[in-house]
Amino acid sequence: MKKIFLLLSMVGALTLTSCNNDDDVYVDNDTIGENIQLNGVNLGFNTSTGRYESLYVLDPPIFDSDVVLVYRNVIDDGFSAWQLIPRTLYLDGGDEVDYDFNFTTTDVLIYADANFDLALAPQFISNQSFRIVIVPAYFVNSVDTNNYDAVMSALEAEGRELQFIDVK
Repeated sequence: MKKIFLLLSMVGALTLTSCNNDDDVYVDNDTIGENIQLNGVNLGFNTSTGRYESLYVLDPPIFDSDVVLVYRNVIDDGFSAWQLIPRTLYLDGGDEVDYDFNFTTTDVLIYADANFDLALAPQFISNQSFRIVIVPAYFVNSVDTNNYDAVMSALEAEGRELQFIDVK
């Protein structure tokens, strides 16, 4: 009788510990959204690429599955606004300024190019402010990434912890 009771106890313990109901919803609790603000950025001319650029090193590196969004601060109708880049600014006389970026798991390269000499228009390359937002890859399909406030609200609504880093 003792052996049967011991056998039933072991089977019961294994059965009860192996069953759970938490596999219905997957929540990634270890991804932390980061919002890095770069102030006073002066894009420097790179002779090998022929464009003005600035490199920001990510420390610690991000996951391969993370996505980087970059926003540039602009004054629009007297108000400060964050515009998603890549972005092309169309100026009078047919001139254009292009802002773009690329990223790896270890850095973000922000750059500007134009169909004229940007050294003649330092307002486009000097004292710029950017925000680098790091989010999980699935997230970018569920929110309007053109709207910085919508991205921040969606991250907070998901219960994501946001780290704000201000870099001068």
